[in-house]
Amino acid sequence: MRLRRRMEADIERDLLEHIEMETLENIGRGMSPEEARFAALRKIGNVLRVAEETRAVWRWMWLDRLAQDARYALRGLRRNPGFGVVALLTIMLGIGMNTAVFSVVSTALVKPLPYPDSGRILWLANANRRFHFEASTAPDFTDWRAQSRSFEAMAGYGSIDSTVQDGEQSAKHSFVYTTPEFWRIAGAHAVLGRLFGERDRRVVVLTWRMFEQRFGGDARVLGRSVLVDGQAETIVGVLPRDFRFLPPPGMAGGMSGEAEAFVPNIISPELQSRGRNLLVMFVVGKLKPGVSVEAARAEIAGIQARIARNNPAMRDFYTVSDLRVMPLQEKLVGQSRKALLILLAAVGFVLLIACANLGNLLLARATARQREIAIRASIGAGRGRLLRQFLVEGLTLALLGGAGGVAIARAADALLVRLNPAAVPRLNEVGIDWRVLTFALGISLAAGTVFGLAPAFSLPAGSLYEALKEGGRGASSGRARLRLRRALVAGELALALVLLTGAGLMVKSFARMYAHPASFEPWKIGMMKVFLSGPAYRQDTGRAAALAYIREVLERVRRVPGVEAVAITNPFGSGGAQVEGPPRFPPGQAPQVFSRAASAGYGRVVGIPLLAGRWMTDDERTPVAMVNQTFVRRIFGKENPLGQRLRVDGDSPPATIVGVVGDLKMSRLDADPDPEVLLPYNQVYAFRRLDVLIKMGGAPAALLPAARQVVQRIDPSQPPYGVTTLEDALADSIAPRRFQLALLGTFAASAVLLALIGIYGVMAYAVTQRTQEIGVRMALGAGRGEIAWMVVREGMGVALVGIAAGTAAALWLTRLMASLLFEVRPNDPLIFVLGAAGLALTALAAAWLPARRAAGVDPLEALRYE
Repeated sequence: MRLRRRMEADIERDLLEHIEMETLENIGRGMSPEEARFAALRKIGNVLRVAEETRAVWRWMWLDRLAQDARYALRGLRRNPGFGVVALLTIMLGIGMNTAVFSVVSTALVKPLPYPDSGRILWLANANRRFHFEASTAPDFTDWRAQSRSFEAMAGYGSIDSTVQDGEQSAKHSFVYTTPEFWRIAGAHAVLGRLFGERDRRVVVLTWRMFEQRFGGDARVLGRSVLVDGQAETIVGVLPRDFRFLPPPGMAGGMSGEAEAFVPNIISPELQSRGRNLLVMFVVGKLKPGVSVEAARAEIAGIQARIARNNPAMRDFYTVSDLRVMPLQEKLVGQSRKALLILLAAVGFVLLIACANLGNLLLARATARQREIAIRASIGAGRGRLLRQFLVEGLTLALLGGAGGVAIARAADALLVRLNPAAVPRLNEVGIDWRVLTFALGISLAAGTVFGLAPAFSLPAGSLYEALKEGGRGASSGRARLRLRRALVAGELALALVLLTGAGLMVKSFARMYAHPASFEPWKIGMMKVFLSGPAYRQDTGRAAALAYIREVLERVRRVPGVEAVAITNPFGSGGAQVEGPPRFPPGQAPQVFSRAASAGYGRVVGIPLLAGRWMTDDERTPVAMVNQTFVRRIFGKENPLGQRLRVDGDSPPATIVGVVGDLKMSRLDADPDPEVLLPYNQVYAFRRLDVLIKMGGAPAALLPAARQVVQRIDPSQPPYGVTTLEDALADSIAPRRFQLALLGTFAASAVLLALIGIYGVMAYAVTQRTQEIGVRMALGAGRGEIAWMVVREGMGVALVGIAAGTAAALWLTRLMASLLFEVRPNDPLIFVLGAAGLALTALAAAWLPARRAAGVDPLEALRYE
């Protein structure tokens, strides 16, 4: 601004000096001073025009004109605060929602992992098609690491919940066991102490979170010995505050929360010699510079083929397994990629609707500015100059809305992280970075350009005299603008119906997920976990101690006031079940079977119905088993399963099937029930993790803490954890789907609201434009009901066009979200009918208000109008 003022002053000074010099020359020629000055001014011409022409050659003059247009746009918003508030809130809503969703998508799909050269880190696994599990065995890992030449480092890791006892304090923590190469791949370093290496055995490295919360941030913890599952371990290091461990999908199930400590993963030759199916783990490797993913995949595939040829006992396993070698980031995203992209497209619809609404608002405002536009045109403003003014006004509005939208996105991201950080991979890393700001700026400029040019349709196409006349309306151009506004509203309704249909399909999916048998009441069932660890409960010698502990838990918890029944269960395995007799399936094609140990009260606690046979007891003398309805259907078909004998693993004796129970979804709500085998807990060889299930007659908030204290007192070295209700645990199993439904429902509600505002605005505008016509109709005998019906009919005509277009679009687009649905077809007719009917009714309500206004027009006032 200082430079501009100085240059303006220079122009003024140069012009004055030139006039003075010309005046002096004229006086020298014999003119009087008055004549000389007049002649000098006449020779130079219009001083203001000369100054304007001089400024026009400045290179940055276009920027000055843009600034003038922007200041005019801001003055226009101040003069019309009602329009300004509505317009700003509309665009802030659209840009804010899009920016918030993009920040989530960018973090999950685009932002590099928090590891150095993360693009070179690959995930390696054998994906078992039969058991739907993706991992590797320790022998496979060691062979890959020893024989591969494509990787500079390869690490194997897994997770487990372990009890940490320090003095008298005992608590459960989430541990990761890993080979030392993991530190090199992750680029980790210790902020205190050191990390463990190849020769370390009984050592622990703490995360900063555990260091602060469990040990109070005291650096003297280094070198201290603590008991981890009854074994003495030495704390040797602490990781930095910003270190992040990113578990792949499926691994988090081994931990009750975020990783809190790391211990060495010891792969001894003795373990490897006992078979390739021992010590299941996850594997990551870091490529050497310049090596492609395809080359590494081909090399590992060749190694795996040699492994399969040299291990005929594992042939069936490798036959039903597919080798996975992919970037770690791709693995972490998992199935979230498609859902996130669908949500990004859905929120884009909201922005399009917001732009259409703003276009309608600006068209209505341009109608009120007809005289102003005509005056500008009459004094020389060309069509291009007027278009630039409209565009700058739209961009100014969009940039203001974009700034507010970024603030909305920041608050929305914080809310999403607080509500459910596990719903989307890396959601706790979401934030406003340069990618998000660039996206927000881009959509702000695009949106401002789209709706900013809408008033161009209001430019006078005919005589300026007609436009300047008091009350001149330009009927033909007014009808053209009205048709455009109706088309915009029809488009809004079509987009809103697509979103509404998608949200309806998700709601029906949730209803199907939560469809339980009448006897299953998960909100009345409390649960807690116990992981038996330490020397007293070793798997080889601690069986008697584990059984005694379970009996004590069942007896004491049963006596807690308000407890109706208690049971323990141990989901100990997933694999094949062999039924005695001739083979029922070709090799490698038997269905996956889920095995669960349980106490006799399990059926009463969860309310599972007995369909045939009898319930097992806690004192069975011979091995028995119960199977669920899905097991019978897939294994036996129409054959009677009672009395049949099966073996759930190679070491256990065959068990006789004594009962058949109904199906229950006890682990994931969004998955069909697996074939399941129930075994008496005292007939299962190994016990580690126990789920204590409690059927409560009172409020869970009061009963669960009391039950937890009872269990804690039985053996203080085995603290219960994961205390919650079964309802909450099942809800957590579909956290990503809840996240998707919440966002899609929010988008649909916003879209419907904006569309209804649009149809109301168009009909109100139409009533205002046709006030004189309505007066004439009423003067000629039209009743108020006929006038109201005329307006409603026109409004519903627009709505029905939009609904028809939206239905056609939804039939095509909802097919893309088929993988997000559960037991619901993408073209479910009930959802489509309800969505269309609901939107039609709300559109009818939006059109009824302008119709009432039209019916209330006074004919005399209308005929006197203008």
